[in-house]
Amino acid sequence: MSDFHRRRFRAIPRLPINRRTFLKRFGGASLGAFAMGAGAGCSSSSSGPAPASTTLAFLHGVASGDPRTDRVILWTRVTPAEPTAADISVDWVLSTTPEMTDTVKTGRFITGADRDYTVKVDPTGLASYTTYYYQFSVTQPDGSVVQSPIGRTKTAPSRSDDVSQVRIASAACNSYTFGYFNAFGRVGERADLDLFIHLGDYIYEGGGSQVRAHEPDYEIISLADYRQRHAQYKTDPDLQEAHRQHPWITTWDDHETTNNSYSTGASNHTEGDPDDPDAPGEGYWAERMGWAIRAYFEWMPIRENGTGFDAPADGEPALETGQTGYDPNGLGRIWRKIPYGEMIDIFMLDTRLSGRVAENPEFVLDEAQTILGAEQREWFLQELAASTATWKIIGNGTTFAPLNAGPANPLTGCTTSAPATDPCYVNADAWDGYRFDREAVYDTIEANGIENSVFIFGDIHAVIACDLPRDPNDTASYNPLTGDGSLGVELCCGGVAQVPVPVWTGLMTSGFNPHMKHANETNLGYMLMDFTAERVQSEWYYSTVQTPTIAESMDPVMLQSVAGSQRLTPATLPSSGPADPPPLAP
Repeated sequence: MSDFHRRRFRAIPRLPINRRTFLKRFGGASLGAFAMGAGAGCSSSSSGPAPASTTLAFLHGVASGDPRTDRVILWTRVTPAEPTAADISVDWVLSTTPEMTDTVKTGRFITGADRDYTVKVDPTGLASYTTYYYQFSVTQPDGSVVQSPIGRTKTAPSRSDDVSQVRIASAACNSYTFGYFNAFGRVGERADLDLFIHLGDYIYEGGGSQVRAHEPDYEIISLADYRQRHAQYKTDPDLQEAHRQHPWITTWDDHETTNNSYSTGASNHTEGDPDDPDAPGEGYWAERMGWAIRAYFEWMPIRENGTGFDAPADGEPALETGQTGYDPNGLGRIWRKIPYGEMIDIFMLDTRLSGRVAENPEFVLDEAQTILGAEQREWFLQELAASTATWKIIGNGTTFAPLNAGPANPLTGCTTSAPATDPCYVNADAWDGYRFDREAVYDTIEANGIENSVFIFGDIHAVIACDLPRDPNDTASYNPLTGDGSLGVELCCGGVAQVPVPVWTGLMTSGFNPHMKHANETNLGYMLMDFTAERVQSEWYYSTVQTPTIAESMDPVMLQSVAGSQRLTPATLPSSGPADPPPLAP
């Protein structure tokens, strides 16, 4: 979420929660992990003080991700018993039963301080579209065995698998300080999901405290800082449960580095040496970005691109010798295509760090004003044109649809006497500020007759849903009643826990955005997408965030896009999942 919107709204004050409510919600074991926080989860050699525990522990849960037809990433993190740089041997087992009685694969992974004691394995030779259960363990010097929780995951279908339905949940914008991750808890209770997609702002870089306090209690800048922040988030029991029960596919937005970041800087970054007495800075961007990406790859269940580190590049300034990170165009590249059977191709874009340039408040149409960069743009357009899947999911960090602020946008200073034909766009941080890349996508869709593109994003802490015409106010090219002229649809998953931004309903009802079909700026939660060959249906589920709760409500608005229609229309009934889904992990 950019400063463009946030500065208009004040933080919600901290609300009290009593010990009885806390214990009832989370239970004694979870409370222990919660109370220990990030400090308990990180060794002194990398991320914080040593744990109070006298034994090795799995304090950050388990996770899986980036499923392919024959493999899936399995992840955990081991907290050493004592501050130590010694490597730890971690055994893993993969089974087809939740009781772990039918062993399919086993292996060992050596972790240590150089990767913050995180574990990531990529077992191959698995069956496609199959649910597996997995667990990690460490045998200690005294012979005792410490085991992780059991996780549940699923491989992707092959093109020959008979798949009639795919159910995918999606979320974004989970700020630990703003409240509790109740929505993730509800996701973890659903056995009917095939997959979970996270669309960015997994962590937030600031310090401070609203409902809960960030650790460290300041803006994160260094590698140790980013590791500690990831560790704190993964002590949250609801987030742990969503990871434990479903494979994840992720991309980042800005707060995984810092606010309004782009390839060569950020609005929330002051370049320079912190020890410079004349102009103290926050370090050097290439190094800070590399550290943030390195911590992300260590702590997230995402497939690695290689070994070693490539940021900052030789000759770029750095504060710490040897503490190198990842380059978003090198080993930290996150844009990728994940085939999901004959029905779906999933394209995950990097709309922050690989090629984006600084935003331009003039909203210019210029090839140099890019959100993807030339290399990623060429790759995406070629892959999109070549896709033969029924549905193309395009996951990215921010709004793709054009949004018209009307005759004036006070936040940019734009005014216009002809808002329908000469619009004041809403947000230069979104694709509106990078119109050349958006037009290139539209050109590719039109030139190749591509149908059933579903763009999904987070960022704005609200739900919106749109048709995707080139110009929503050109009645000759787009009919909002029939959808003629729309080139796809866009769905925002909303936010899990972050300040709501009350501008979207006003935009939808202004008369200048007839392609907007839904807006909910009041509730927070996650989105469910139910895919069949005939249609995709979107539903939104909401939780409060200021106190722990299991309560959940459903948005009364449900939307669908019928295959080939390129538009959104109302759905009448909630979708239903499979009658007998594979059981959740115990």
